[in-house]
Amino acid sequence: MRNLLVLLHRYLGLATAIFLALAGLTGSVLAFHHELDEWLNPQFYQTDRATTARLDGPELIERFEASQPQRLVWYLEQPDEPGHSALLATVPRTDPASGQPYALAPRVFYLDPADGRVLGEREWGACCFSRENLVPFILEFHYNLSLPGNWGILLMGLVAILWTLDCLVSLWLTLPRGRPFWRKWGKAWQIKRQRLNHDLHRAGGLWLWLLLTPVAVSSVAMNLPAEVFKPLVSLFSEVPLSTYEARGRLPKDELGELRLDHRQAYRLAREEGDRLGLHAPVTELYYSFEYNFFGAGFGDHASDQGNAWVFVDGEDGRVIGREIPGVGTLGERFYQLQLPIHGGRILGFPGRVLIAVLGLAIAVLSVTGVVIWWRKQRARRFAIRRRAAQSSSGLADTPS
Repeated sequence: MRNLLVLLHRYLGLATAIFLALAGLTGSVLAFHHELDEWLNPQFYQTDRATTARLDGPELIERFEASQPQRLVWYLEQPDEPGHSALLATVPRTDPASGQPYALAPRVFYLDPADGRVLGEREWGACCFSRENLVPFILEFHYNLSLPGNWGILLMGLVAILWTLDCLVSLWLTLPRGRPFWRKWGKAWQIKRQRLNHDLHRAGGLWLWLLLTPVAVSSVAMNLPAEVFKPLVSLFSEVPLSTYEARGRLPKDELGELRLDHRQAYRLAREEGDRLGLHAPVTELYYSFEYNFFGAGFGDHASDQGNAWVFVDGEDGRVIGREIPGVGTLGERFYQLQLPIHGGRILGFPGRVLIAVLGLAIAVLSVTGVVIWWRKQRARRFAIRRRAAQSSSGLADTPS
């Protein structure tokens, strides 16, 4: 049994090593992605006046679309603090003359929230290492390796499943055979200079196991929520379909047509929020073109637990979903925790520091694992050549 687990650990590690090293390094950077991006690109984030006065979301959208009629806003994010910009994500409108979208690239715009003045713009996720593109590119790469469609998401989801399994296997392999159990197991926690690479891999993974495993599980939740995570959790406690998942199961003709504008959706979501006791301002507002609904986020979107959401139908304005942190079944609340766990925000600033360090540790564990395998392979090849040489020498010394 142990030999089988050793082989499983070896090949799971080799299959995921490069992906985990890349994810660890990029994740370490992304623990503070907003601060890093603001440092690199202050022109996008900082206004020339530190005022708390700001236009509401629909007013910002209406002013922007009036000034750029060929663009359509699908996402708004209000600033968390005075003196910072609002964000609008846009796509080209359809040209009524040709029936095709205008020849414009999707762009993200940064606006002064007090008057709607444009401070800057960029193409989100564009390659690669300029000041403007670095952090958005790393974000996209971390999530989906910048592969087209859903291929990157599915691939990283598979890697997350293998990583979670390997976390369990690797813990089992550290457990000693025979007694005294604790004295023998204690050696697995030690790092000695003579076996630095081996002990860094074994002891490092053991010391960090209680952090690595939740991050691995949260990676499955973020990449394959409906396909893997929710069905498994629902075996113990129901996890309802998200609004995206529920709308995705409807026939296209049941999704209706867009009849609401951002202001109407904002008002309806605000009314539902008041009814639910969500008295924080609406800081995010978006429209799903694919499934014809609006989503409104309440409160600080960078908070430890995330913000609450209300979703309204794009045709008749009825409320079709709610996501409120800490509310719902045990399975639903467990799922809600996965994003805060993955980014470390569940523990506030110290948690983000921990995730930044953990990302580097993941890369180190991946590299040391490959080095251990390579050294063993080299030793095996050397042993085979030596036995072959000894065999040949023995035959040569045999009298004819």
